[in-house]
Amino acid sequence: MSPWLGLDRLLFLLIRAFMRLCTRATALPADPEELQLDPNKPVVYVMRDRSVADAAVVHQATRKQKLSAANSSLSLGKQHLRRSYFYLYKRGVTGTRQRDALVPPRLRKLVRALHDNPDLDVQLVPVSVFWGRQPEKENSLWRILFSDTWAPPGFIKKFLIILTQGRDLYLQFSPPVSLRVLADQSDDVDQVVRKTSRVLRVHFRRQQEAAIGPDLSHRRTLTNDIIQSPAVRQAIQEEIASSEDKEEKVTARARGYALEIAADYSHTVIRALELFLNWVWNRLYDGIRLYNLDNLTQVARDHEVIYVPCHRSHIDYLLLSFVVYRNGLVPPHIAAGINLNLPVVGTILRRGGAFFMRRSFRDNPLYAAVFYEYLHTITARGFSIEYFIEGGRSRSGRMLQPRTGMLAMTLRSFLRDARKPIAFVPVYVGYEKVIEGGSYIGELHGKKKKKESVFGLLKSVKVLRSHFGQVHVNFGEPIKLVDFLDDHREGWRGETLDAQESPDWFKQTVNALGQEVATRINAAAVANPVNLISLALLATPKHTMDLQQLRQQLQLYITLLNEAPYSDTACLADTDADALIDYGLKHEFLLRVSHPLGDVVTTDPATALQMAYVRNNSLHLFVLPGLICSLFFNARSLNQSTLQRMVALLYPFFRNEYFLHWQEGDELTDAVNRIVGMLEAHGLVERDGDCLHGAPIHTVASDMLAHLGQTVMPSLERYYLTIRLLVQYGGGRLEAEQLAELASRTTQRLSLLYEFNSPEFFDKVVLRTFIQQLLDTGLVWKDEAGMLQFGDHLRALDDEARRILSTDVSQAIQRVTRVPELERALADEPHSQT
Repeated sequence: MSPWLGLDRLLFLLIRAFMRLCTRATALPADPEELQLDPNKPVVYVMRDRSVADAAVVHQATRKQKLSAANSSLSLGKQHLRRSYFYLYKRGVTGTRQRDALVPPRLRKLVRALHDNPDLDVQLVPVSVFWGRQPEKENSLWRILFSDTWAPPGFIKKFLIILTQGRDLYLQFSPPVSLRVLADQSDDVDQVVRKTSRVLRVHFRRQQEAAIGPDLSHRRTLTNDIIQSPAVRQAIQEEIASSEDKEEKVTARARGYALEIAADYSHTVIRALELFLNWVWNRLYDGIRLYNLDNLTQVARDHEVIYVPCHRSHIDYLLLSFVVYRNGLVPPHIAAGINLNLPVVGTILRRGGAFFMRRSFRDNPLYAAVFYEYLHTITARGFSIEYFIEGGRSRSGRMLQPRTGMLAMTLRSFLRDARKPIAFVPVYVGYEKVIEGGSYIGELHGKKKKKESVFGLLKSVKVLRSHFGQVHVNFGEPIKLVDFLDDHREGWRGETLDAQESPDWFKQTVNALGQEVATRINAAAVANPVNLISLALLATPKHTMDLQQLRQQLQLYITLLNEAPYSDTACLADTDADALIDYGLKHEFLLRVSHPLGDVVTTDPATALQMAYVRNNSLHLFVLPGLICSLFFNARSLNQSTLQRMVALLYPFFRNEYFLHWQEGDELTDAVNRIVGMLEAHGLVERDGDCLHGAPIHTVASDMLAHLGQTVMPSLERYYLTIRLLVQYGGGRLEAEQLAELASRTTQRLSLLYEFNSPEFFDKVVLRTFIQQLLDTGLVWKDEAGMLQFGDHLRALDDEARRILSTDVSQAIQRVTRVPELERALADEPHSQT
């Protein structure tokens, strides 16, 4: 707009009139006195972008706030300004999504005036203008599409923004910056102008990040930075040497990897997804209940947050981003499997913050270098990240063994460049009914996992007609990486690691971190109504209970979690047994059968299998109490010392399988004493000096004690069966994988013959974990040929486990492990492995 035309003021007046009709601005601070402006010093406003619309609304706000008007002229010595504001950026050339920095002529005039007049000062007041600041108040996708983003809008989009977002306009006036302080630092006008501009740009960037989140919109720019990094350049040269391809071809391949991986974060898409997902959740769920949110908000103030949730469903990452965004924090960038990079869907997820990774890239060093550099880049820039340490979704409902690849890359990145402290925030997500429940049951029974596809996604739309209860999201105790490293590696601050270097201390630290993350996720479990109903009902042979018995058992669970809580972060969703039963009946998890001697409750077989998955989400909360109660099955009386010894003997296996948090020794002893005290206070156990007696048989208390003991029976049966197989075949005859395969087949046969009801009972992954624990504890070892060997300690454990189990179960396991087909299965095993 050229001043000599004489029309600029008239045009600006017309624009101001138009803006008064279309906009309604909220200016902060509401009280201008909070800015603490000096009335004796002139004020010049600073805006980020060159925009007549922004200038008009700032001028209106200054007049409304009774500040010096932004459109007024200003004279300082020989320098004259026709407007009391200037800009820092202009929009880039047509078609680009970038801003170009300006050297503001008015700022140059101000600096010259201050150099000519040492007694003068100017107060620079940055003003941030946000269009459509509050997404939670939006109900229109159209308005969300034209809200503020990091990309500068063109003329048409800006016009549409004014029309759609003008009534949701937010201006932030920041405290003044003394230009005199900056001008006195140098006699060079250009140097002062550059430094002042840089300080102001940093200020606006921070304001923008706080308001709408980080800027990763320039995906190609980010990709270029990754390709030019020393680590990736070295990987390119190594690939050229090994493949003899031309540099241009290998560089293009690396660039393709980077584009395949990188997110293309869009604040507009985030807002649109928030609106869409809010509708979806209302269709699928009765509500999303949050617990211990303070654990997140407090640590997010001064740490980069790495979200590490459990992985039960594809819903997890959408749900967590939604919850985080709804509670005033920026959604994380999410590590997603490449299988989700579907047409259209992958693009939306990428714009919502997902970055994609291949399942395995150990044999592709170039891809590994690009992926690590991308992860390091977003980590070093301070963006929150989310990934699942289990690798994939749990098919059994229990926490899987950690896969530590992402943890290792995060730790390596932090050691390389620790600009901002990192905190891992464990997140427990508990469903009352999981959408993929049917497919999980099929996969545990041996069906092949279906590959994700657009067609499959369209078919899944029918779930919107179903109901899945409530979702429970609990934020566990954060793990501050600096503190964790201080505890596990003295002198870590001086450590430097090459790209491929993994010393023993690093591997041990990463493994310990993975175990700690999994343990804290489980420590944040929420016992919801379906968890507790499933725990009680599935412990009965026919999944049927007397209504009064169910009420008493649920009340015992509630009392146990209240009086001997599992952890400080574990939560109980509801505390009334009758309310739990009503909830189960209402949502058809329970079926009520009337009977003259008292009503009973049951469930159908299909629902029972889904309930087993939900039970397993929080089963670990009751493992230690269940183990204690199980010891009274055959031995009705136990010395306190014998009880502690038996728990200490078996606890390491349960701890490894269920990620229990008590340390062996005094901590475990105290936990056992606390639980025994609770059982004694409620009449399930009686004490006579140092001797503990289970409640008299054929009493309600005895039934409740036995019922709670059933919690650990499937695990004890698996342990005993696996050990029995190994002892029966003898040392030197089985490899670890052969033993896992035989144990899986045998437990499956046992479940068919004797109604052990849940498919995770014969889950090969669980059995492999137990076998590995036998190896880790030294009860079993491998000889030079890789065959399993064992000694008297394992035989002793075999005898102890046999005495704990009931006679019927023990005999059933001994029968099923003697069937002739096992010998043939053993002989065929090398040919059947894949």
